[in-house]
Amino acid sequence: MKLLVRTGGLLEPHDYGGLRVSLSEVFALGELADSGTLSQGELATRLSLEKSTVSRLAAGMERRGWLSRERDPANRRFYRLRLTPDGWTAAERVGADLRTTHAALFEGLTADERAGLTLGLTGLARALQGRDHAGRGRVPPHLPGDVS
Repeated sequence: MKLLVRTGGLLEPHDYGGLRVSLSEVFALGELADSGTLSQGELATRLSLEKSTVSRLAAGMERRGWLSRERDPANRRFYRLRLTPDGWTAAERVGADLRTTHAALFEGLTADERAGLTLGLTGLARALQGRDHAGRGRVPPHLPGDVS
């Protein structure tokens, strides 16, 4: 895992489609593009991040002009997050860049390597689902059907 994180430079922001974006921003853009509108709590759950971390993430994305945070009319304690037009553009650029990068990476693998990677990552995701962030075992609420 350490080799993968270091080799991929996953802890540092990268240029995606000409935008300097952190990995958390990449995933937040994707979740918001898929869902349209989410509360900060829903986004925290989907990203497996603390609510305070997502609050800072959303504030930073709001400063970049990528999302709007509005009070939920049904419950003023919650913010609803939604991509702005610039946010949609960012999500599209980042998504296109990732698709191109992933296609190039997978073209460098043999068919057997791709099949092995799919099988191995599916098993790893299942094993990680059953652990908390401290590495202790726990019973997951559900297991994903597909990790691709």
